[in-house]
Amino acid sequence: MTISLLPKRPRRGFTLAELMVAMAITVILLTLLVSVTAVALDGWRVSRNKVRAARQAKASLDQMSRDFEAMVLRTGTNFEWLYTETDPDAPGPNDNESPNAARILMFSAVTDRYDGEVEGPADKGGDVTGLSYKLLYKDPITADYGDKFSVFALYRQLVDPDETFEVLLEHDPVNPKDLDTKFQRYKDDLGDSSNFVCENIFELTVVFTVEYTELVAQRLVTRIERIPIIETGGEDAAEAFSFTGNGIKVNDAENVPFKRGRISAVDLSITVLTDKGIAQLRKGNNFSGSALESFLSKNSYQYSKTILLPQP
Repeated sequence: MTISLLPKRPRRGFTLAELMVAMAITVILLTLLVSVTAVALDGWRVSRNKVRAARQAKASLDQMSRDFEAMVLRTGTNFEWLYTETDPDAPGPNDNESPNAARILMFSAVTDRYDGEVEGPADKGGDVTGLSYKLLYKDPITADYGDKFSVFALYRQLVDPDETFEVLLEHDPVNPKDLDTKFQRYKDDLGDSSNFVCENIFELTVVFTVEYTELVAQRLVTRIERIPIIETGGEDAAEAFSFTGNGIKVNDAENVPFKRGRISAVDLSITVLTDKGIAQLRKGNNFSGSALESFLSKNSYQYSKTILLPQP
């Protein structure tokens, strides 16, 4: 048997100071980890919102571009072929309605007429279709207009070419009805899910470019006028714009210098809200003035597109 004569050392644990240092280092590492994770999540959310907003904007602007590029305008009659206004019934929850919601009524030779079966058995030869664009605040799945699941959404209503000929194309050359009156019969069906284009569209703004000639010092000079259909656009903006066979009218006034001009292009601008932005509007927070600008800068994305129009 071996007997050790060395004194036994007492077992030694961590001192309080060592534990405090270890805990401090752990807290610092966890804080750094949480901060890095939070930054990564914020970056992922921003990227996701941008990609989603870009897809929504593309779906909306591409559809409207195809319709405007095939727009039908005819001169030599007093019929109304195009009518655009700032919607008097602005969509949105109380105190948070859309500040710029254009409503568009027009005729177009769309490719999805006759349910997309052009030259099919249902095609009776009609090529002019009535179209209506409008922003609504509703549940895009059901017919509910309550606030619980409602979102800002763009709707596109297409009227069959045969019905367009019977109802929307004017048959009274003396006292024709305006497009707004004619489209009233389709108002209740506009919000059907079959007419849904895209959600989270908070603003829709239309700006028309009109070219016309003017006699100046015995010379014809070409002028270009831009008419924004924007409720909040100031003195240069208009609340209504229409094209008839007799010329262009702005705010129902016919004595505009570009009455005989031609619409050469249209600029479409939309504001796409994030889901977080929609949720904030549902809470009832009142955004106006600078508060609205700050809200939109944090929770929305703006997109625009210029479309060259066919000439009558």
